[in-house]
Amino acid sequence: MKFFSKEIKIAISAIIAVAIIYVGAIFLKGLKLFDNNVTYLVEMDNVAGLTESGEVLANGLNIGVIRNITYNPEKQNLTLEVDIDPDFQVPNGTTAFVTSPMLGAPVVNLKLGANSNGFMKPGDTIYGTSGTDLMSEAANLLPSVKALIPKLDSILVNLNNLSSDPALAASLHNLEYSTNNLKTTTDRINSILGKDVPNLMAKANGICGNVETLTNNLNSVDIAGIADNANKTLANANNITNTLNSSLQSKDNTLGLLLNDKSVAIHLDSTVINASMLLQDLREHPKRYVHFSLFGRKEK
Repeated sequence: MKFFSKEIKIAISAIIAVAIIYVGAIFLKGLKLFDNNVTYLVEMDNVAGLTESGEVLANGLNIGVIRNITYNPEKQNLTLEVDIDPDFQVPNGTTAFVTSPMLGAPVVNLKLGANSNGFMKPGDTIYGTSGTDLMSEAANLLPSVKALIPKLDSILVNLNNLSSDPALAASLHNLEYSTNNLKTTTDRINSILGKDVPNLMAKANGICGNVETLTNNLNSVDIAGIADNANKTLANANNITNTLNSSLQSKDNTLGLLLNDKSVAIHLDSTVINASMLLQDLREHPKRYVHFSLFGRKEK
């Protein structure tokens, strides 16, 4: 009896352990132990690694579990039997898609329809769609990433070569030198703006004041009177010029006669010639015209 009582104790312990594990699994899945869950059907073309007992989520909330997965030869798709919490009502137009988290097994996500159209009944079919699968997207990006890796390696090698090139250090040194020169130039410009420019502005203001004074003086000058006097002076000069031209062209005066009468010019020319001959003879025979004697003139 002691032997059987020991076996009975072991059996009872095993049953209790299984019950605890079952209840714990249900508790971890977020299901209520003594509630009657309602069953819905989900048709999908690809379950992307879903397994029985997988989670069913709606807006991130765990609302059910996958009970069974069957293949439909006629439709070439899969049907999932999902048990959902009876307190959760599924709106009409709800669709399902599979997501694969970075860590963890794939789950069924429900994209809830507008609840204004009513709610689905237990046993209704929820149709699957292609949802956002992070792992699938990452898998699709892998070929592009693989093709990009050699280019990145080449870029890194070129960057390493560039960073070790002495010319880069020289360029940076020149850039630093140029920056220092620019700073010095800026300081000088600031000094000029702070000292010389105000002086120049003061002188410019003085010049502008002088110009303004000169302008005021010019405004006070009788420009019209000066212009009138200048016109009168030009008119008088014009009259004098006309009178002179008339005198030169007329024979009624000496100047006009001298300029217009050819005989006067001829006589004047003859007189000049005779005077020239007289002077020449005086140079050649001065004794004919001038006699000097200490004892008086000697008679011939």
